[in-house]
Amino acid sequence: MTEMDDTASVVLNTLSEVLNKSTGELRARPVLATHGWDSLASLEVLSRLESGLTVTLDLRAYHAAHTVTALIDLVAAAATSNAAAGRRG
Repeated sequence: MTEMDDTASVVLNTLSEVLNKSTGELRARPVLATHGWDSLASLEVLSRLESGLTVTLDLRAYHAAHTVTALIDLVAAAATSNAAAGRRG
């Protein structure tokens, strides 16, 4: 399993828990708004992802991520950026 697969799994599982939807449902219908995505769900997912993966997500980019795939890509980029910063420091 690659690092991207791990990140995708964490994002999908977090979304699944918060939105009370199966990962299959999230994959089949990737637009977050179709799953009850609202401000409270958004904040809960943001909090869990940042603390669970020890990343800091850009809020504008986070709020612009309207699909499961976009959110996975955003989190993966943040995780990669953090890993690269850790190797330099």
